[in-house]
Amino acid sequence: MKRKSQEIRDLARGCFKRDDLRGLWPEAFNCEVSRLVGQAMCERLRSIGNEPVRIVLGRDARTGSLDLQTAFARGIEAAGGSAVSIGLCSTEQVYYSCGRHPELYSGGAMITASHNPPTYNGVKMLHSGAIPFSSEDLNWIRERVLELLEPLEDVSTGDQFASHMLSLAGAEGFTVPADGVKVVVLCGHGVGGVAYAPIDRRLCQLGIESIVLEGEPDGSFPHGVPNPLLPAFNKRLGEAVLKHGADLGIGFDGDADRAGFVDQEGRVIEASHILALVAGRKLSTSVVSRPVVMRNLCSSQLLCHIYDQDSGVELVDAPVGHAQIKRLMRHDRFSDRVVFAGEHSGHYFHPDFYSSDSGILTALHMLGLVCELKSSGSSLFEALSDWRERYHWSGELNFDMPDRASLLASMKTICGRYEGAMARDEIRIDPELGLLRCLRSVSGSEYDPSTMAAPDLKLVSEDGASGWWFVLRPSGNEPKLRLNVETWGGGVPLEKRTQKLVSELLELGAMPS
Repeated sequence: MKRKSQEIRDLARGCFKRDDLRGLWPEAFNCEVSRLVGQAMCERLRSIGNEPVRIVLGRDARTGSLDLQTAFARGIEAAGGSAVSIGLCSTEQVYYSCGRHPELYSGGAMITASHNPPTYNGVKMLHSGAIPFSSEDLNWIRERVLELLEPLEDVSTGDQFASHMLSLAGAEGFTVPADGVKVVVLCGHGVGGVAYAPIDRRLCQLGIESIVLEGEPDGSFPHGVPNPLLPAFNKRLGEAVLKHGADLGIGFDGDADRAGFVDQEGRVIEASHILALVAGRKLSTSVVSRPVVMRNLCSSQLLCHIYDQDSGVELVDAPVGHAQIKRLMRHDRFSDRVVFAGEHSGHYFHPDFYSSDSGILTALHMLGLVCELKSSGSSLFEALSDWRERYHWSGELNFDMPDRASLLASMKTICGRYEGAMARDEIRIDPELGLLRCLRSVSGSEYDPSTMAAPDLKLVSEDGASGWWFVLRPSGNEPKLRLNVETWGGGVPLEKRTQKLVSELLELGAMPS
């Protein structure tokens, strides 16, 4: 990172010529440098007695000149000055403005690289009265820009963070078996390796060996985007677990707030199963009366079956989106009772960690569970076998639709086909909380997604020990329709049953297969 910062400073230094600034665009003279030069120019004019500082700006026709001029103006404003644009113009028009109106303008700047090739851009600066900037002026601005480009000195929180997370997970009380526990941690060249390193050192002292892969940060992500929802990422994690004979595989996304997991057989553990496992671990030590577990509407029916009316646990359904769950967790009705929350995407929320999502804290709880299982002669694979046999999830399927109108029409058509035969859950404001909730629809009410702030739709059919549900929800920023289907119970093999239902929904909604 320091080498990269030094390269940026060297490129910026190279833009300063004898009379003005010029450099390759956007490699050297880019919007960041332009903004800082604008800030430094304003500061320079003030340092020699100009107050207030008002600078007239012009630009040439080069690609990037408008963006550079805008950035230059933002730099002036950041330093407390003001900028006036005269738009596309010749350089002498900036000269004219400063020479003709010295009472109005403290100085002027023209975004241009004059006669240089189109791959260049730069800026010419002058004082009130059209007096050119001197070598002393340019040297002052250069040193100020280089100073502003100097990276902040990092203040490390790694060890303190590690201690806090290990304490929250109760790591000192892990029942590590005599032969130890081995875990593969796949970071995908995100920041997970940096955050996990001090935790790794402490776990090693407890008898937990971590094999950290792709731990060196590299923003080009040479092995693909680190995303625990991607099959390719999970495949690499599973293969590494088998290769090293590990008891658990942990995969972090790019910023390590989300985690995915595989068992010792290299099989992916669904997010809903992680939610159930960690919630169970937390509930085992909870003294809260009527504890709360939260899930989003795409989470498994397994959680409804575990936390039924006789469980003593209140299961709260939330809309998709981390902000929605966090608001519910912080509400007075739940804040002192919520034990754990999670989403199908691999975000897990811990009330003891500021009601925030943490892939690392979830991973530590999973490690604690693996230690307990292995010490008792069991394993994650065995603990999950019954759930995997009784529930089958399609995963989240995404479909590009022509536009939002056709997307909403598909949702309404599908809902109409199953309305009456299945219970409908929808997202609406809970009048008692004043927050969005996933709530059962009022009997006989019409589903009209075009009038709803959140048209997400869930239909559920349950008959004794078997049933199915599906969720349709639009993307928040593109005409993409997301579909989730889950089946459970006996009869036809669940995977085939899920696939058949997915095909029916696609055909009914005219979604591209």
